[in-house]
Amino acid sequence: MKALVGLVVLAVAGELVGAQLPPARNGFVVIAHRGNHTRAHENTLKALREAADAGADYVELDVRRTADGHYVLMHDGTVDRMTDGRGSVGQMTLAELRALTVRDPGRPAVPPERIPTFEEALGVIKGRVNVYLDFKQGDRHEVARLIREAGVARQVLVYDRPENVAAWRKAAPELPLMVSPPPDLRDGEELVAFARRLGVEALDGSWEFYSREMVSAAERAGIKVWPDIQAREEGPEYFKKVLERGFTGAQTDHPEELIDWLKTEKRR
Repeated sequence: MKALVGLVVLAVAGELVGAQLPPARNGFVVIAHRGNHTRAHENTLKALREAADAGADYVELDVRRTADGHYVLMHDGTVDRMTDGRGSVGQMTLAELRALTVRDPGRPAVPPERIPTFEEALGVIKGRVNVYLDFKQGDRHEVARLIREAGVARQVLVYDRPENVAAWRKAAPELPLMVSPPPDLRDGEELVAFARRLGVEALDGSWEFYSREMVSAAERAGIKVWPDIQAREEGPEYFKKVLERGFTGAQTDHPEELIDWLKTEKRR
C-alpha cells in the first residue's frame, strides 16, 4: 500500500490515467538537459546543483546499470565520450567506473569530476529540484525502490519508450510517465488518443513535431507537452518562436538563458 501513496486515478474517456506530476513552482517548466552542463560536465552532481541553483524546475538525467548491479548517471552506452576510459557501462563494475575521470577535451577549463551513482544524484536533488529520469537500462523495480528509499517519489517524472509503460505501471504506479509520440500522428485528436491509450501524463519529442492545435488539445485533456528544444543557438528569438506553439514547459541545453528570457517576458 505504501507504494501507492500519492497515486491519483482519473477516468478520462474510459481510459486510466496514472500518477500526479511533481508540483511545479513556475508557470513555465524549465528542464535542464543532463543538468546545467554549460557550467559543469553533463550528468554530474555539479551539473545537478548548478541546474537547481539556476532555478530549473527539473533536471534531466540518464540512468544505467553497471555490471555488478549498481546504477550510475551516463547518457551513452559507453564511457568513451565523457571519460578518460573506454568500454561499456553495462560491462564495467562500479569500482571500475569510479576510477575514471569525467572530462570534456573540448572544454579543458571545466574541472574534471567522477561518475555519480543514482543514489548520490537523488540525495542532491531531494527537496531542491524535480527529476526527469531518462531510463536507459536496468531493472525498473530496482530503480523504483531506490527512488522510494530516497524519499523523492513526488519529485520524479520517468521517461521511457511507449512499449515500457506497462512495466513501469507495475513497478511504480505512483510515478508519472512521459513518452515520445509516434511521428505519424496528424492532429490533436490523434495525439490525445495516443496519450490516453497508454495512460501517460506527459509527452516530449521535438518541438517542431507539434502544431499549436496539438498542444492545445493535449492541454485541454490534462496532458502536458514538454518538448526537446535543445539547439546550438538558443536565444530570445528562438525561445519566442518555440513558445508560440503553446508549450507549458521544455527541455533545454541552456536553462539559465531560458529562465532569464521567461523573466523578461513575465512568464516566470
